[in-house]
Amino acid sequence: MNSSYHFGEVAALVAGTVGPRGQRVFFLQVRDGASVLSFKVEKQQVAALAEYLADMLGDLPPVDVRSVPDLEPLVEPVVPEWTVGAMGVDYKTDVDHFVLMAEEFDRADEDDPIGEDDDDRPANLRFAIDRGQASAFITQARELVSAGRPPCPYCGRAWEPADNFCPCYN
Repeated sequence: MNSSYHFGEVAALVAGTVGPRGQRVFFLQVRDGASVLSFKVEKQQVAALAEYLADMLGDLPPVDVRSVPDLEPLVEPVVPEWTVGAMGVDYKTDVDHFVLMAEEFDRADEDDPIGEDDDDRPANLRFAIDRGQASAFITQARELVSAGRPPCPYCGRAWEPADNFCPCYN
């Protein structure tokens, strides 16, 4: 299995893509000082994380706009540490931070149960961001997700204008 990473508050959480529209690969990038770690994710994971953070921010005092950083694009070259499977978010009221957790996508066979050996456990990531960083991430992630291909009016999957055809239309 791959390495796990545990940080306190990080300098930035960035969402970005590599590749042309329709073939983009989505990444989350965590920056902490000189460390830049990239994790491959699905578009839906970026969208869901942004919306969940937005919902949580809606229950908290307003974010001071001066605390919202300008986010840069992905630091290249983008080499993923691993692919993210499960994700979670917690809010720590005592330090006014969100704690984000991610677990490596588990490709283990059903015949090879997790937990028999420590080496079989999926890697995990844990780090904290403040409300200003969360607000910046939400804005960036929403723009990134909305820049994709529009959904098919029949099935909701990404519309491929070159094909101009959906099997659901029949």
